[in-house]
Amino acid sequence: MVGTLDILIMVAYFVGIVCLGIWISRNQAKGGKEFFLAGRQMKWPMIGASLFATNISSQQFVGQAGLAFTVGIIAGGFQMIGAMCFMFLAVFFIQTYMGLNLTTSPEFFEKRFNGSCRTIVSFINLMMVLLANLAAALYAGATVLTHLLKWDVHPQANALFWAAVLVIGTAAGTYTLLGGLKAVMICNFIEMLVLVFGGFLLLMFGIKAVGGLDEVLAFNAADTGRSMWTLLHPWNHDFGWLPMLTGTFILGVHGHCTNQDYVQRALAANNLYHAKMGAIFGGFLKVLALFFIAAPGVIAAKLVSMDQLVVPAGDSAYVALLTKVMPAGFLGICLAGLLAAIMSSVDAGLCSCGSLVNYDFFAKMAKGADDKFLLISGRIIMGVIMISCMIIAPFIRGFEGLFHYLLYIWALLAPPVFVCVLFGLYYPRANAKGAFVTLIVGCFLGFIAFAILKFPALEAFRLSLPVYLHNKLNWGCVNTLICTIVMFAVSHYSKYTDEDKAKAAYVRKSRDVMPMSSEQTVKYRLFTGGLLVLWVAVMLFFSPLGIARPSADTSTADQIPVIESVQAD
Repeated sequence: MVGTLDILIMVAYFVGIVCLGIWISRNQAKGGKEFFLAGRQMKWPMIGASLFATNISSQQFVGQAGLAFTVGIIAGGFQMIGAMCFMFLAVFFIQTYMGLNLTTSPEFFEKRFNGSCRTIVSFINLMMVLLANLAAALYAGATVLTHLLKWDVHPQANALFWAAVLVIGTAAGTYTLLGGLKAVMICNFIEMLVLVFGGFLLLMFGIKAVGGLDEVLAFNAADTGRSMWTLLHPWNHDFGWLPMLTGTFILGVHGHCTNQDYVQRALAANNLYHAKMGAIFGGFLKVLALFFIAAPGVIAAKLVSMDQLVVPAGDSAYVALLTKVMPAGFLGICLAGLLAAIMSSVDAGLCSCGSLVNYDFFAKMAKGADDKFLLISGRIIMGVIMISCMIIAPFIRGFEGLFHYLLYIWALLAPPVFVCVLFGLYYPRANAKGAFVTLIVGCFLGFIAFAILKFPALEAFRLSLPVYLHNKLNWGCVNTLICTIVMFAVSHYSKYTDEDKAKAAYVRKSRDVMPMSSEQTVKYRLFTGGLLVLWVAVMLFFSPLGIARPSADTSTADQIPVIESVQAD
């Protein structure tokens, strides 16, 4: 049960982080780019913490822990893919982005291809951040808080839910609107510390409740006989090695290396060294998330198998474990961590949406507007976005599975953006016509795949397809292959103009604009190598070569569990 001390700790954290954000914002930004890019003065610890906190939200704590409760530690495989993608952001992407002096990530498409491509990508970015991140974070956060405080069984439950949305949105919106990205990133650093510490406490107390580490690690799935601690599943499993290696990787690169909510943080760096090191630091934190988000879901499943815990549904696993194993006071710290996840998602989504609307749409219409005017317009836009999402969030309760569908679409829309960015960076012959056609074809194929997989009227057709095409992640891989062919064919066989040639050369030369010193290069390479070693070590640890050895009885090992939801971040 949540006691008075726990509530006081949670409230103290809530008030403290809001006051900190307001205090940081006392030195007002002078212009739009200073407001949305923190004056490009941020250091790598802040960048890495903000990249991590932006990604970790109540949706992960609820959805990903719930998925781990059902299928095991493989739910945390998305964190491992994310860690690798942050490494890719550092190694392959950020140097070009900073050399091009981008304001938003979709601006890359205009500088490399044309304005139409930028508009398409910016719209995709905006809709997914606005709906699947910002409004969803408000909804999920209010759901968790009202459940913990027993407001969901109160006679005025509906009014209290609206109140929870209003409090979360107003608090995060206040310091974001006042201080911009600088306030957000500094608050994200504090939120990261609380998140990690709270997650560590839950993991330790959870292991103790089960009876020790040996009891935890001996846990096997009842239906398959496989260890619940394996990151390696058969290719035809919903989260088998093949869809994780292909579809999830494509989604991960799209999300971590091209989306505005992540790229915006790296673009705020003081220099290339801090941008790269920030992304690597974010990768280290993503590996840790495997232990304090996915692992508690498995521990909850173990306690249920021991008849020591009641979990009404998978998505209740994290909160149920919290209230079961955490002592008074420590529970408050963990709840503060959960609140930190909610706040970090809201402020990150608000800041990224505001910059997208302001620079990719409004600034184009208000030609000649100076940076000070864009600061004012940006704050107004963010205010409108925040109010709109606060109004939308409570109504999500009437649309069961809406955000699962949105994330489904996101996975299927990632391929064309992924392909265009890679061709834009590394294939000089890629041109604007090829990128535009690829984006249109890829989006169309994504919606076709969504219809085949989810529309009841097409169920018979879906079942007639090969097993490989029953998985949305595999559809993403197929879409990527088709988009690659389209991009290559159209670029290769259409007219290659002087403008296309000049833009390709401009992007290529931008990689040499911001070199690092020899000392910085050595440090960066050491940290990158350390992350790679850690990543490989964790993958081997949670594999049949490590702790996830097959059980003696493998007669049911080929049975594939049916999973209907996934939090793919």
